[in-house]
Amino acid sequence: MRFTASLTIGAILAVGAAFAQDPIKTAAELTGDAKGSAANNPVCKLFTPAEASKYVGKAVGPGKNAASGSGCQWADKDYEGDMLVQIVAASYHTPPTQAKGYRALPDLGTKGFVVPEMGGWKAAVIRGSESIVVSVSGPSASEQTAVRLLKETLARRK
Repeated sequence: MRFTASLTIGAILAVGAAFAQDPIKTAAELTGDAKGSAANNPVCKLFTPAEASKYVGKAVGPGKNAASGSGCQWADKDYEGDMLVQIVAASYHTPPTQAKGYRALPDLGTKGFVVPEMGGWKAAVIRGSESIVVSVSGPSASEQTAVRLLKETLARRK
């Protein structure tokens, strides 16, 4: 047990030292870009910037890795509007049932919901072993926009 703990601590220190020597690699780890380029992220391939711009209500740039590579974010140049799509294990799905404005979406699947969040809207549902989560903020953000984005994401994931 003592050997395992020492080995684990040693590995953590070695990784930390490696990142400390390479700030670009550290930044990539923190932003999720270290999981591969956005061009290779299957979530980033779901929507073009033009399509994402329609959900946000203003022009957004290309998708960038988000959420440690489990998602993709399309944002405007000032980060005043964005769209995020994230795919995680169903075990991470946590409907905020007590949140003000929460509404269940049982017609979309298991534990589907839509809820307002700071500056925008979030919608999610469990499909099989995955939780599909979307959020949108900006001039076009609304409950209907978030639900439409979730439905389109589900259709494109088939």
